[in-house]
Amino acid sequence: MRAIGDILQYYDSDKQIPAFGFGAYIPPLNRVSHCFALNGDIFNPECNGIQGVELAYKNCLSKVKFSGPTNFEDIISIVNGRSEAQEISN
Repeated sequence: MRAIGDILQYYDSDKQIPAFGFGAYIPPLNRVSHCFALNGDIFNPECNGIQGVELAYKNCLSKVKFSGPTNFEDIISIVNGRSEAQEISN
């Protein structure tokens, strides 16, 4: 994560990196989610740089319980929508 993030973060002018997880039981409802914000805020999933992504990931690990099988549909849809929105704003 660090090796890739250290390179990619320079292509993001504000250094706010949206970070998502998938395939885990998420509190408080403990339902399986195939797309959740690592920082716990799906409406504002950005983390401050790669260090923020790592911190959110580490904090998330103690709160979620991984589940399978993994379904990538939800996370692909969210990321695609964010990408399209970014293209429109530029």
